[in-house]
Amino acid sequence: MAKTARQKQSYGGCTVDHFSPPPQEGWPPAVNIVLGFEEAMKLQLALQARLLDMNRLNRSTKEGKTAAVNLCVHVGVGRITVNADKLTQRSAQKG
Repeated sequence: MAKTARQKQSYGGCTVDHFSPPPQEGWPPAVNIVLGFEEAMKLQLALQARLLDMNRLNRSTKEGKTAAVNLCVHVGVGRITVNADKLTQRSAQKG
């Protein structure tokens, strides 16, 4: 009898620094975004490009410590963009 492959419940995650605009009443507790293989690869490449730019920064400077990734979900057109951003002052002091 063949064994079935064990499926992962999660491939990992991370903590969000902040939401813009801030969460309001009526927001759902979670939103699932489903991507096909090709679109997931495009997202991975966009994230990797931003992370490579962030990696070039000197982490001992304010610019390097506050560099961040902004994932912007455009719900109306079904698109996710990867943008440069900065952490809030509060989060930058933690790291």
